[in-house]
Amino acid sequence: MSIFKNKPAAQTAVSTETVTLARRDHRKGMFSAGIVALAVAAVIVFNLLVAQIPAAKSQIDLTDTKIYNITDVSVNYLSNLTEDVAIHVLADETSVDSRIVRFLDKYVSLSDRLSLEYVNPTVYPSVLSQYGADANTIVVTCAATGRQEIVNIDDIIGINEMMYYMYQQKQETDFDAEGKLTSAIDGVLTDARHTAYLTTGHEEGALSQAVTDALGKLHMTVKSVNLLTEGAIPDDCDLLIVDAPTRDLADDELAMLRAYLAQGGQVIYSMASKLEELPNFAALCSDYGLSVAPGLVTDMQRYYQNTPFLFFPTLDTSVDAAKAVSSDATLLLYGSRGMTATNPVRDTITVSPFLTTSDDGVAVNADNSQVSGSYVVGAVATEPIDDNMTARLTVFGSDSLCGDSVTSSFANVDNAALFMASVTAGFDDVSSISVEPVSLAEENNTVTTGGLWGLLFIFVIPAALLIFGFVRWTRRRKL
Repeated sequence: MSIFKNKPAAQTAVSTETVTLARRDHRKGMFSAGIVALAVAAVIVFNLLVAQIPAAKSQIDLTDTKIYNITDVSVNYLSNLTEDVAIHVLADETSVDSRIVRFLDKYVSLSDRLSLEYVNPTVYPSVLSQYGADANTIVVTCAATGRQEIVNIDDIIGINEMMYYMYQQKQETDFDAEGKLTSAIDGVLTDARHTAYLTTGHEEGALSQAVTDALGKLHMTVKSVNLLTEGAIPDDCDLLIVDAPTRDLADDELAMLRAYLAQGGQVIYSMASKLEELPNFAALCSDYGLSVAPGLVTDMQRYYQNTPFLFFPTLDTSVDAAKAVSSDATLLLYGSRGMTATNPVRDTITVSPFLTTSDDGVAVNADNSQVSGSYVVGAVATEPIDDNMTARLTVFGSDSLCGDSVTSSFANVDNAALFMASVTAGFDDVSSISVEPVSLAEENNTVTTGGLWGLLFIFVIPAALLIFGFVRWTRRRKL
């Protein structure tokens, strides 16, 4: 008799179904595992591919100030590099501001000619003597030219010095990584160097820090000169800047300026925002076809809010002194003198206005008398001396372009850019690669017809809301 018994048919069917389900679950599990493995592999491959994309293309700037948005000036300049340039950061990478580190990564990705390295001077102290630099600096070198430029890392992010020294508060003002790096790269590739002199002795104003820094980025040394005590304009003067004088030229100084221009010199004269009569300065302008109008100029059509003396001039970018500025640039002048174009003393002189008021300009005199008309508030007069030399006298009706009177309150105006465009226009070997710092301060909105906006927001919109509310209340009351 067999000790094994036959299993019931039902039990056998259940066992077979169980095995089938187990196999099916196994296949599903294998399929799911395969899908997961495939997804993981796809993610890994995707990350590897994305890692090959340059930082300039893969990183999106979500900051309010757009500090990682590199301008077309630098993009175009770096894309045309013909020599290899190395950027050496002499600092521990972990100690450098993360914004600067990220910017450097994006910046060097713009050209195959750029390389970047971090060298910790604490670990390798010999690097400081190798480059003749201090720690916490960026050294830009070019082996082909043998030149180097040094950028202090602490100068990249500006701070409000008054707030820091008075209240020990570190209030950041601007981010200047692009401007300093592009200028340094240009410095190691070119040997163009120029000297600008600021006149003294006439109670002149002071150039804004933004303009001073911009001149430095153009590899232009800025010095001071008192023409009366020196007795002459220095021989190495490539550009003479007369900024907002409130005292007139002496007759000898006027003769020096006339002789300097007759020899192909370049002068930029910005008038002071005061009703000072300066006959010798006016005579110099008159020589070159610009007659200074009495009083201060207002523009009753293109003024800021309720201040006609603070207005938006019209820009003509077809003139070389303004060609480097965008046609939609925002310019704002305060307390400007006005001029009219007249006949210069020589037929060889050409006068080209590039900043004007609208037809609703008004010159307001000290006695409150007014003369309406369109006025020139920025012009350049040129005179060819020979085939290789051209004299240039650039005149601005206000010091708002090179001073802090406007730019300190309106971070989004392009005044400094226009002033620098007028500087570079006279030099064939100076490239317009001066990039302004990115402001970290809150910007003020600037509108050309503040009166209409004020009427809209103060009266029209509140009245419309009141009427709408009253109508709604009346309808609901009748229900």
